Amino acid sequence: MIAHVVLACVAAVVLMQTNRAAGQEAKAHTTASPLSAEIVRSPYVWKTLSGTDAAPVIEAAMPGAYLRATVGKTTTIGLVVDGSGNAGCPADSMPVIEYSVDEQPFKIVPLTKHDARYVLPLAEGLDASRPHRVEVVFRAADLTAQRWTSPKTRLRIAGLELDRGGELLPTAARPKRAIGFGDSITEGVGVDGLFTSWQSLGVNSARTAWFPLVATALDCEYGQLGSGGQGMVRGLELPPLPETWSRFDSEASRLTGGRLDPQPDYVFCAMGTNDFEKNIAETYAAWLRDVRAACPTSQIFCVIPPLGVHDQEIRDAVAERRAAGDERVHVVETAALAPLFRAGQGATQLAADGVHPTLEGQGRLAALIAVAVAKADGEQ
Repeated sequence: MIAHVVLACVAAVVLMQTNRAAGQEAKAHTTASPLSAEIVRSPYVWKTLSGTDAAPVIEAAMPGAYLRATVGKTTTIGLVVDGSGNAGCPADSMPVIEYSVDEQPFKIVPLTKHDARYVLPLAEGLDASRPHRVEVVFRAADLTAQRWTSPKTRLRIAGLELDRGGELLPTAARPKRAIGFGDSITEGVGVDGLFTSWQSLGVNSARTAWFPLVATALDCEYGQLGSGGQGMVRGLELPPLPETWSRFDSEASRLTGGRLDPQPDYVFCAMGTNDFEKNIAETYAAWLRDVRAACPTSQIFCVIPPLGVHDQEIRDAVAERRAAGDERVHVVETAALAPLFRAGQGATQLAADGVHPTLEGQGRLAALIAVAVAKADGEQ
């Protein structure tokens, strides 16, 4: 009798170990590198780092960075996040992402972990016999936690986790490239409601700001570089634009041999709102000269802020460049929107605080800019 009990116990242990091993096999995964050629990444914004285990990691300092991928032979998709840079970041200042699988509505996820590396589940129970598409966007982050000099609020991605045997499939990239510079309007602050604090990020949405809308209309992959409070001559957390446009952050340049690579088809600048009581014409013109040196073939579009500030100074800077023979620099008129943006006078139809456009406001701004680009393209 005792022998039978012992044998039964041994059999149970063996069965448990077998089941555990089978479970481990079923849960085995493979990680696809974020630098894989099959993954489409937003140009000009991702800096490459060595991860905690020497595997490559990509890092974005400002919201708007994205990646797209197509995967096959997998029932699950996970985003491998390297949270080591977020150590010490307050919970309400952590990066916020959003993702979509197979063109389903975007899901918003504030990141919470500070581990060296962890997997954020994006999908499970997928049909492994067909391909699946995934898109991840850096939606929002706190400006006030040393965005320019510290990685605390940055997004670091170490890859996509798939089932063992899962694979990346080619994902078509859009044929053109654009890079856009701006302030909180370009960052998407207050798109979804009244902005009250950098520690209350739910109303901010980089993906639905004017610049991604314009880039999509132009069939461009794009690098979005909007940062609240920044101006052409004034800075807030970030130095003024002439000191930052060519850099990922305070430590690394985004230029290669003095050029943006690949060369963008379009460069956009929507600065000026934060440059109170300053004349920006000379600085703006000098910045345009520097950008032209780095982007010799790009069309450059200088957007008048919706509030109309520095209108004439921006025109003067563009006029100087065109007088010097650079006919690929243009002013984008936004006067049609000016009556609906009134700083310090409360909400309007297009701005919950009179300054930061709602989704409709961003859409109208994007439409004006896209029409200006189409006109300029037609003149070339």
